[in-house]
Amino acid sequence: MGEGQSGGVNISGTIGVVGGDIVGGNKIVALDGALRPLSEVIAAVSPEVRSEAEAKLTALKQEAAKGKDANDGVMARIVNGLVGLVPAATSAVVSAFATPILGGIAGPATKMVLDRLQGK
Repeated sequence: MGEGQSGGVNISGTIGVVGGDIVGGNKIVALDGALRPLSEVIAAVSPEVRSEAEAKLTALKQEAAKGKDANDGVMARIVNGLVGLVPAATSAVVSAFATPILGGIAGPATKMVLDRLQGK
């Protein structure tokens, strides 16, 4: 064992504690994976729209990284604004929230926006 390690847990990189969860590589990687299709849609839009859409995507990632402490109203507004800005992102947003990491934290306001996007 290396100096300063006491067996069992070896955490490297940047970590932060959010709502009792250790937010390290795994949660961020899972979020990035769930949101990758959305990132790809945003990358394909015009430069005039892209920077604002990327800012909304970043805000969504930051809120979602809070896990169960994420503010549902904030997430709903971000999703609604993102799809309003990039209508082609609708199916990517709906698919992202079908994943366990995002679906598990979507509250009533976010679910209402998602249902509206799906025509329910």
